Amino acid sequence: MNGMKEVLIIDCGPSLSDVSKHHGVAPEWIMESLKNKECNFTWVKPYVGDKIQSNNADAWIITGSPCSVYNCEAWMVNLEEEMKNIQSSQIPVLGICFGHQLIAKCFGGEVELNPKGWELGAYPVQFTAAGKKSQLFSGFEDNAIVYESHQDSVTILPENAIELARNNKGNQAFIIHDNFYGVQFHPEFSWEVIKMYVSVRSSTGVKVDDHSVPESTQGELVLFNFIDLI
Repeated sequence: MNGMKEVLIIDCGPSLSDVSKHHGVAPEWIMESLKNKECNFTWVKPYVGDKIQSNNADAWIITGSPCSVYNCEAWMVNLEEEMKNIQSSQIPVLGICFGHQLIAKCFGGEVELNPKGWELGAYPVQFTAAGKKSQLFSGFEDNAIVYESHQDSVTILPENAIELARNNKGNQAFIIHDNFYGVQFHPEFSWEVIKMYVSVRSSTGVKVDDHSVPESTQGELVLFNFIDLI
C-alpha cells in the first residue's frame, strides 16, 4: 500500500505503574518505534469503554494487558466479536502478549497459566520452517533474544493456526487466516523497560529464570515488518 497507513492501536490495559511513571505506556512505545513509518495512529482503550471504529483502519495492533483472556470480561468478548467481524477483510492484525492470547482464544485455541511458570526477562526464540519464511520475522536470527513478561500462555493453538516460533516455555508466535498474527513476546519493549519490569515483578516474588537481561533490538523488527505487510 502506498501513502499513509491508518493503524488502530487497541490498548488492552495499563502498564505497571512504576514503569509508566518513568517510561510511558505500550501504545506510546509502539508509535515511537514506528515514527519513521508513514502511519497515522488511532489509540483506543476498550477496557474503559472506548468503541472500536475499524472502518478506516488498514491494520490493528492489540497490546498486552494486566488481565487474563480467560476472565472473559465484557470488553474482551466484544473485542473477540470485532475480530471475527473483520476476519474476511484481510486487514492485518498483530496481537502482542495478551493480544496474541486473545486471538488464539477467539479462534478456538486454549490459554492457561503456564505450568512452566513466568516468562520474565530476555529469552531466545526458535523459528519453525514456516516462521523462517514469514515476512513478519524478516531479518531475525535464529535464537533471537526477545523480551517477555507474562504468566499465561497459549497451550493449544487454534485448529487452523500455523506455528511460527516457540521456545522451551511454549508457543511464541503463530498466524491464522492469513492476516492474524500473534507474538507472545513484547516487540515494543526497550531494554530500559524490560529491566524495570524484571526489577518490579521480581520484588513482588515473581521467580525470574535469569536476572541478566542482554540488550537486544531483534523484537522490534516485528513492528517494522508488520507495517510493511500492509
